[in-house]
Amino acid sequence: MTALTGLSVVDLSESVGGQYCARLLADFGAEVVLVEPPDGSVLRRLPPFSDADDRGSLLFFHLNTGKRSVSLDPGSAVGRRALDGLLRGADVAILPPGSEPRDVLGLNPRCVAAVVSPFGADGPLAAWKGPEIVLQALSGMMHNNGVYGREPLHGCGRRASFAAGLAAYVGITAALFSREHTGLGQTVTVDEAETAAAMCFPYVLQHIYNGTVKGRGDPNIPAGQVRCRDGWVCIWIYNHRWSAVCRALGLEQIERDERFGAPIPRRAHWAELFAIIQDKVADLCAEELVATLQRDEVIAAKAYRPTELRGSAHLTDRGYWEMAEGRLILGPPWRLGRTPREVRSGAPRPGADNGRVPVTAVPRPATGAAAAGAGPLAGLRVLELTTAWAGPMAGRVLGFLGAEPIHVESPTRVNSWRLNKEVPNPVNFPDGVPGDRPYDRAFHFNSQNVNKLSCILDLKTGEGRDIVRRLAAVSDVVICNFRPGTLARLGLDYDNLRRIRSDIIVAELPAFGAEGPMAHYAALGPTMEMSTGMSSMIGYPGGQPETTGPSYLDPIGGFNAAAAILTALLHRQRTGEGQYIEVPQVEAAMQLIGPELLAAIESGRDPVPNGNRSPYAAPHDAFPARGDDQWVAIAAGTEAEWQALCGAMGQAGLAADPRFATLAARQQNIEALTAILADWTRTQDKHAAAARLQAAGVPAAPVQTPEDLARSEYLAHRGFFTVLEHPDAGRHPHPGLPIHLDATPGSQRRAAPRFGADNHRVLRDILGLTPAEIAAVEASGAMATEPRPGA
Repeated sequence: MTALTGLSVVDLSESVGGQYCARLLADFGAEVVLVEPPDGSVLRRLPPFSDADDRGSLLFFHLNTGKRSVSLDPGSAVGRRALDGLLRGADVAILPPGSEPRDVLGLNPRCVAAVVSPFGADGPLAAWKGPEIVLQALSGMMHNNGVYGREPLHGCGRRASFAAGLAAYVGITAALFSREHTGLGQTVTVDEAETAAAMCFPYVLQHIYNGTVKGRGDPNIPAGQVRCRDGWVCIWIYNHRWSAVCRALGLEQIERDERFGAPIPRRAHWAELFAIIQDKVADLCAEELVATLQRDEVIAAKAYRPTELRGSAHLTDRGYWEMAEGRLILGPPWRLGRTPREVRSGAPRPGADNGRVPVTAVPRPATGAAAAGAGPLAGLRVLELTTAWAGPMAGRVLGFLGAEPIHVESPTRVNSWRLNKEVPNPVNFPDGVPGDRPYDRAFHFNSQNVNKLSCILDLKTGEGRDIVRRLAAVSDVVICNFRPGTLARLGLDYDNLRRIRSDIIVAELPAFGAEGPMAHYAALGPTMEMSTGMSSMIGYPGGQPETTGPSYLDPIGGFNAAAAILTALLHRQRTGEGQYIEVPQVEAAMQLIGPELLAAIESGRDPVPNGNRSPYAAPHDAFPARGDDQWVAIAAGTEAEWQALCGAMGQAGLAADPRFATLAARQQNIEALTAILADWTRTQDKHAAAARLQAAGVPAAPVQTPEDLARSEYLAHRGFFTVLEHPDAGRHPHPGLPIHLDATPGSQRRAAPRFGADNHRVLRDILGLTPAEIAAVEASGAMATEPRPGA
C-alpha cells in the first residue's frame, strides 16, 4: 500500500509548481489525471529537451511521471461537462493561475482546490511576469549571490517554482488531513514569489532588529574552494577545526604561522591560506580529498557535475537512480519505511487516457463543518531534536499548521543558531545589543522557532533520556537532523520509540542518507548544494562553482521533511500505522533540478556556467542600477518582450538594429547589448525601472535587499509578516510561510522561546509530573535554563 492510495487528483495546472505538486501526489499513491488542452500542455514545449527524436521536453517528463492524460477543451460544452465530471469526483484539484478555486468547491465541497501562481490573484504584483530570475531577484536571495562589484547570480533551473510546488503539496496534504475531521475541502493558494522569500536566509529579520543590511561585500562564510585534478572542492574552516584542517592536509607547519594561527589574522590572510592549500591539493582526486577531510571531521564537498552523478558510487550504493518505462528517472525525494514511493509509469502521451477515466455525475456528500481559524494539524505534538535550519524549519512548518512543537536542546549542545559559541556581533541582535542572554536575542534562532516550546534536556544523562522517552509517548512525530546514528546511540531510534508508542512517526534528515559511502559525511547547506550538481551550473564564465546564499538547501530540506511527515500522517490517519522517514537532503533537493540532471546525463554534456545568461532569452541578466551594489534583473524571452523593452527604454529603434533583430543575433552580440542596457539601467532607480518594464510586458525585478523585503508592499499584502512579542528581543514583525489555507489557516502565534522557558510547562502540563518529581529532574542536572559553560 502507498500512503495516498485511493485519492483522486485532477491536475489542470500549466505551471512547473502545479505539475510538480501533482507529481508528488502521484509518487505516493494518488491517481492523478493531467487535463491538457487539445494541443497539449504548454510545458511539453519548454526546455530542456531530450536528444532523442521523440522524447520531447525533459521538464514535462520529470514533472509528469506516474500521471494519466486526458485532452479536452473546457471552452466547449462537451469539454466543460467532462471537466465538471472529473472535478465532482476529485479529492484534489490543482488549478491554473487565474482560476477561482471556490468554484470547484461549489461543484464538490469535499475537494481541496489549489492554485500555484507567480504572485497570486490580487495585490500589487498580480499582473507581473515571473520567470526564475525575477522570482529570485525579488526574494532577497539573489542579493546574497556572486562577487561584490559584479552582477549577482540568480542560480539555476526553476528552483523557486519547484519549491512552490513543494509548498503546495504541504498545504494540500494538511488540508486533506483536516478534511478527515470536517468532511469538507478548502482552498490552498501558494505564490512562487512568496515561497522564494521564505527560502531566503533570514537577513530581513536582522534588518528589522537593528536596521543593518547584509551586503555582498561583507565578510562571508568561513569557506573557500580549491581545484583538484578532476573538479572543485569546497572546504569549511571553522575556528575549532583549524588543527584538524592542518592535520588532514599535511600542513602542520602552518598551524601556528602568525598569519593563520589565530582566527582574526587567518581571516585577514584568507587568500594566502587558500593559495597554500591549492598548491597542496592540485594533483589530488577531489573525492579522495573530501574523504580525507571528512575523516578528520572537516566539512568539505566536491562540486559534482551533473553527468558525474549518474555514476556516483554513493548514489549507486543507495539504489538511487530508477527507471520508468525504460527511461531514467530520479529517485524519491524522501523514503517512507512502510509506504515507499511507487512510480507506475513514465509521463503520458497527450490524451492517452481519453475515454478511460471515470467521470462522476453527482458529487460525493460532504459532512461536518470546518473549525474556523484552527490550524489543520491542531492537536498534534512534534518532538524536535534539531539544530540550525533544516530540522527547525520542518518543525516550524508543522507548528505553523497548528501542531505543538517542543524544541529540545542540550544545556551543553545548544542550537547553533543561538550563536552561543560565537563572540557576540552586534548585527545579530535587536538594536545591536547582545544583552545578558544573547542566545535568546539572535535573529537566526528567533526567525525559525516561532510557535515552539523550549525544553532543555541533557540526553547524556539517564534522567534526560527518560524525559525524552516520556515525551515520545505523548508525541505524534519526532524530528532529528543530527548525523545518522545519533538517535540510535541515544536509544531513541525508531525501533525503540515505536515500542513506546506504536503509531509514532520518526523523521531523520541526514544530508546524504542513512546508508552509503558518504552517509557519515558532515554537511551544510552550501556543501549539500555542491553535492546535488547545482553549484557546478552556477558561476561566472571560467570561474569557480558558486552557491546560493549562505544556506539555500536547508529550508528546502525542511519543507521536504514536512511534506514527508504529512504524507505519513495521512497514512496513519487511515490505518493507525506510524513509520520511519528518511529525508536525504541532497537527494530531495536534486528534484528541483531534475530536468537539467536528466538532460546532462542523457547527452553527456554538462551545462557551462555563464553568469545569468540563458540560451532561451536575451537579455537575461542583472544590470547595475542607481546606488551602491543595486541591480535590476531583466529577461526578454520572446520577440514581443524584446521589442517592448526597447520601447520602455525609449530606444525603439534598437529593435531594428541587425545586431539584435533576432534571439540568435542578440546572443551573438550579447556583450554589446549588455553594455547598452547597463548604460540605461545605471541611471535608473531599480524599483521604478522594474515597474516600468513590467507595465510594458517585460519580465523584470529589482534585486531586493533585506531592507527592500521589510518594506515590500507585495509581502505586506500577502500577510507575510506577523508582529510577535519576544520577552528578550522585543516586539517585531517576523517573516512567515507561503502556505495559505482558507478554512484552517496556518498562523504564527508566539515568538521563539527563551532557552528553557518551557521546562516546567512541559514536565508539569504535558507529562503530569509532580513538583517533587520536577525538582528531582532539575537536581539531577538534566535540565537548565542557561547554557552551561563551554556549551
